Amino acid sequence: MNWIERKILGFFVKTKGMLSSPILSGKGLIFMLHRVLPKNERESYTLNRDLAITPEKLEEFILFFKEKGYVFLSLDEVADWVDNKIKIKQKFICLTFDDGYRDNLIYGYPILKKHQVPATIYVTNCLPNGTGVLWWYLFENHAQIMNRLILNSSVGEVVFEWKDVQDAHKQFGKVSEAIKSIPVEELVKVLSEAFDVSENEFKSICKEVSLTWVEIKELSNEPLISIGSHTMNHISARNQKEDCVKIEMLNSKLEIEQKIGKQVNHFAYPFGGEFDVSSRDINIATQIGFRTSALNQPGNIFKSNKFSKQALMRMPLGNRTDDERMKNYLNGIYHFSVNGFKKNLY
Repeated sequence: MNWIERKILGFFVKTKGMLSSPILSGKGLIFMLHRVLPKNERESYTLNRDLAITPEKLEEFILFFKEKGYVFLSLDEVADWVDNKIKIKQKFICLTFDDGYRDNLIYGYPILKKHQVPATIYVTNCLPNGTGVLWWYLFENHAQIMNRLILNSSVGEVVFEWKDVQDAHKQFGKVSEAIKSIPVEELVKVLSEAFDVSENEFKSICKEVSLTWVEIKELSNEPLISIGSHTMNHISARNQKEDCVKIEMLNSKLEIEQKIGKQVNHFAYPFGGEFDVSSRDINIATQIGFRTSALNQPGNIFKSNKFSKQALMRMPLGNRTDDERMKNYLNGIYHFSVNGFKKNLY
């Protein structure tokens, strides 16, 4: 952000969004969530706590948006609006959940059903297949008992060291980037050695938190729920070879369709930030035939997204989304702070 943009941002903040809202609030917001956990379970985590929202907070947000006059739309309805197939008078909210955690069914779906709110669950196939390596949780545990992590793969050896848990958590971003660069076919072996966890232990951890294919099919039969794709192995697309990305996207789509007996129209890029998604990956998603694809990039939704439905921006939503941040989500200030005046990224 240059000095002119900083001045504009300060002006938007000073006027409390009155000037930013007409320009940058868009028609609505797509929210990105992951897990839904009771308070005690959520607070058992430190590094990964914000991956979960409590059921009470989820319901609070739903009631808040309804009181404000927002309408809740499915992703299909959002796409219909972007394609000028339907008209929407009110501003909208769209809820999406990444990865495919069982708590989405246990704690999340009852709230969605109670308030008749649609949502999309993006399934990473390795979770229901029991082969997922949930290294972000492994790292949290590892940091509590060890003071180093060694990643040794074909892209080279990387060593991380820390003096305490807080120091380890500060390095999580760099650890994440290093792990995302490992070729997907090496991931299990490299992380098994790094975390001193066997493949069977990986499977046990994965199955404990993941939706099963039976549960995913049951959810897909609920009118409020659509099932989307999130790759086979939760890869950072930009960090993998083109053929790998094509296989990861296509096979995920085809397997989910086979398991649930329905077409899969929506996709979310794992990790999904600017360092994880390139124009190449967006072209691949388009070629495979996804109707929409979602990023992990904060931003509001505009009509101009008809040119980039394969790169829809999403806002994070969780227990730490306070009143001030929510106001800045809705009035476009947060969008401007991240994207400037750009309404599309690609």
